[in-house]
Amino acid sequence: MRNLKLALLLLTLLGSSTAAQAHALLEHASPAVGSTVASSPGSVTLYFTERLEPKFSGGEVRGPGGARVDRGASVSGNVMRLGVGGLRPGRYSVTWHALSVDTHKTQGSFSFQVGK
Repeated sequence: MRNLKLALLLLTLLGSSTAAQAHALLEHASPAVGSTVASSPGSVTLYFTERLEPKFSGGEVRGPGGARVDRGASVSGNVMRLGVGGLRPGRYSVTWHALSVDTHKTQGSFSFQVGK
């Protein structure tokens, strides 16, 4: 009986630590974080390690002068897309916030360059 209680306690602790580590972290993006692309992408696509809650996840893209240049975000599964249309040469910053379906919040930012 004591071994059974110990085994159940161990399983509970292991299960809790795994669940606590589940956060929607940015896995990679296109254009890639810190990259330089020759021409404007049609969108900035962010790939996360967990599924996102669409109503509570979003982002924005700002141009070289600081003005917002995206057309809003769409979220499906673990992918967030920010439509941008045609971007002129320059450095762009991307900020994002995500709520994973298990209710953990994350946020971050990165930049990329269009043209040389």
